[in-house]
Amino acid sequence: MQSIYDFLLQFRQCSTPGDKQFEAMFENAMHQDLHQRLLNRINEVHAQGFSQEKLEALALVVSWGIFGSALQWSREPQDRSFETMFEQVIEVLSVNLAPLWGQTAS
Repeated sequence: MQSIYDFLLQFRQCSTPGDKQFEAMFENAMHQDLHQRLLNRINEVHAQGFSQEKLEALALVVSWGIFGSALQWSREPQDRSFETMFEQVIEVLSVNLAPLWGQTAS
C-alpha cells in the first residue's frame, strides 16, 4: 500500500503537462494490476463458503479502496499524512475483510 501511495505522489510531482494525456491509462493499468494481485492472493487462501463472484467483488472493492484513497491522497497529500491515511484505510479494510479471514482461520 505504501508503494502505491509513494509512486502516485512521485508521479504527480514529476509529471509534466504533456503527461496528462497518459494519466488515465497509467492509473487504469495500475489499478488492474493491484486488483489482479489481490484476487490472486484472496484465491490462495481458499475461502470456503464464498463464491468466486463474491471473491472477485471483494478484490474489486478492496483494490479500489486502496487505489482510490492513494489517488485522492496523491492529489492533496498535505491534507493528511500517509500514516493517517494508512491507518484509516487499513481500519476500513480490516472490518470488511474480517469474514474472509475468519473463514480461513479454521
